[in-house]
Amino acid sequence: MADSDNSTSLPSVTHGRGQRQTAGVSGSFDDEAAILLLRGWLRAQHVSHVLCRRQQRLERRVLDASDHEAIDEKVGYSIACQAEVEATTAALKLQDKLPQIRARSLLGIVAKLEIIVGADRDIDDPTDFPWPHIASVLNDLKEIAGSLPLERPERTLVQADCRLYQEIATNLVGLEKRTSTLRLGDAAVVDISSG
Repeated sequence: MADSDNSTSLPSVTHGRGQRQTAGVSGSFDDEAAILLLRGWLRAQHVSHVLCRRQQRLERRVLDASDHEAIDEKVGYSIACQAEVEATTAALKLQDKLPQIRARSLLGIVAKLEIIVGADRDIDDPTDFPWPHIASVLNDLKEIAGSLPLERPERTLVQADCRLYQEIATNLVGLEKRTSTLRLGDAAVVDISSG
């Protein structure tokens, strides 16, 4: 009877969209916090990349613009840079929640590792220990538990997020300009010759 534990079958996993079946219990991926975190993080990452590409296009326009056009282009570029910062910050905030989220399934663990491995792309040398090792563990786990049926975020959601971050950036850039104008105005009032 000592060998009877080895005859226990592994739980079945279904790769259907949004559904899982483990050991005869089925349910939605929507109740797994780690998977929801991964979806949110992937969406924020995607929006950040979209805004980065926009910022790069505007940077090219600033460099190519004449002196008069450059002023308008620089404002747009400043807003695009700040919008990218806002989106990246949102992704990092989601990433920072990872240690507090408890996975309730093997696919929840896969979701957590997907964020960790995805975040390593921003590291200078992702070929150094432990990154390839973690990626290897993730691949092994996917072979056992299956992969998550994640899709690219809907275009309308990405556009809405981009507009939100651009609005935040516009307000921040406008505030910075007003602040610098006030500082310049205050500096003009100060008599620096009375030192």
